[in-house]
Amino acid sequence: MDSNSSSENVKPPSLSSAEIDKILSMTLIANLATLGEGNTIHIVPMWFIRLGNDICIPTSRHTRKYKNLRARPYASVMIDISRAGLNLKGVLIRGSVELVEGEESRRINHQIHLKYVTAEGLRDPSVASYLSKGDDITVKIHIDHLVNWNLSDSKAGRVLRFNDWSRPLDA
Repeated sequence: MDSNSSSENVKPPSLSSAEIDKILSMTLIANLATLGEGNTIHIVPMWFIRLGNDICIPTSRHTRKYKNLRARPYASVMIDISRAGLNLKGVLIRGSVELVEGEESRRINHQIHLKYVTAEGLRDPSVASYLSKGDDITVKIHIDHLVNWNLSDSKAGRVLRFNDWSRPLDA
């Protein structure tokens, strides 16, 4: 078999369980995809927190994602660390969705807000008003299926990093 057709050249290395747990605990942006009417895909950047086998995302009952999930309670979430070149790693989660309301939602959403905003920021009236009034629902995505990738540890990814051959991403 030709060495150029080896599986390493096609399939990137996987993340370890510890690396997956680390990514899911980091302060990153999750890209939430829901299915809309007419099989349209709605994808939005969101704050998140992992609680056990669930990814929890705050939202409002007035949003398109909420309406999509009420009709079709299944979602995909991509959480990744993307840097220059092939310095890319992340996870794609697919799962059934539970929409949490009331006191449990307020408690979970407060945890999420504290992950992304300082306590002082949450005390600011404009921030507090926006987050408390806007985030009245928690989208709880069960981790039914998880795919991961680690292009940064692929042969090509290591070569690009070692030789500094990647162009920087725009900030």
